[in-house]
Amino acid sequence: MRLCGYLYSLAGAYSSFFDACPVLSTEDDTVRRSRLRLCELTARVLEDGLGVLGLPTVERM
Repeated sequence: MRLCGYLYSLAGAYSSFFDACPVLSTEDDTVRRSRLRLCELTARVLEDGLGVLGLPTVERM
C-alpha cells in the first residue's frame, strides 16, 4: 500500500530529525518554535494516516 510506505518513510525521516536536532533544548526561540511545529504537524499526519488505515495511535511512547 502506498499510504503505508509513506507513513513508514515519514516516521523514519522524523526519527532521524529528532535524533539530529534538539527540539526543547535549543536556545534560539525561533528555531525551537519551528521544530515544535514540525513535530506537531508530523504527529498530525501520522495520526490521520494511521486512522485511515484503521490503526489506533498512542498519546505517548
